[in-house]
Amino acid sequence: MAVLAALERGDGYGYGIRREVLHRTKGTFALNEGALYPVLHTLQRKGLVRRRIESVKGRERRYYALTAKGRRELDSARRQWQYVRDSLNALLR
Repeated sequence: MAVLAALERGDGYGYGIRREVLHRTKGTFALNEGALYPVLHTLQRKGLVRRRIESVKGRERRYYALTAKGRRELDSARRQWQYVRDSLNALLR
């Protein structure tokens, strides 16, 4: 969910996605490359993100973008999270 959310504002590459997740979670989630790239490959295989390769300063950089299916999955995950959050808040009151 964190990676999908990091991509909802636009395309991103590995380091940029890591930085966005860290920023949006106020430092709570620090994804390392060993965790991020398998997640990106899984999301791509499921059709939730698409990848394109661009040359940047003579090096290949892989950019990822949400697909329509990925946006629907993110919306669904948010609804599920809100349900869990609301249920826990009701329990703790």
